[in-house]
Amino acid sequence: MFIFKVKDDQGGQAEFRVQALDWSEQGEVFFRCNQDRLAVLLLSGCRSGQGYFELLPGTKPMYLEQWLEYLQESGALAEVMVEIKSPLEPDYAELCGLDAEQVKKLLELVYRIGGFNRLQIMRYLKHRHNPSTMSTRYSPDELERYRHLGELINYLLKLKQPAP
Repeated sequence: MFIFKVKDDQGGQAEFRVQALDWSEQGEVFFRCNQDRLAVLLLSGCRSGQGYFELLPGTKPMYLEQWLEYLQESGALAEVMVEIKSPLEPDYAELCGLDAEQVKKLLELVYRIGGFNRLQIMRYLKHRHNPSTMSTRYSPDELERYRHLGELINYLLKLKQPAP
């Protein structure tokens, strides 16, 4: 999960959560904001290096990052922070609205069915922040396999309402 937190100079704060395994995978977006003006700014005319995109129906974290960086560079935002949460972190279940036991059981089943082990997942999660490492360390078939794992986890988490 990618969590983007933004602030403007007038006390506005917003948070985006994108449920995706890596930067290039489209994921469901959860949004909250404390000011209408800031919300309109963040949700209007969203664009990235790939052109305009729709944000709330789901997007790629890299598109959202590019959009927020653009807004910060243009002076519309004072601060942009990004956190990346892994399903293996203790507070991940709470972020998704699941209890720790549900997430543990879900991940065990998914890993077993997909033929993954904890070490493979940890290694992938460690390298997912660096696109050049990803392209040299993993074949296109392996990347697709991990992305399918991410899609499966995201779909299962959609069935559960996220924590506010």
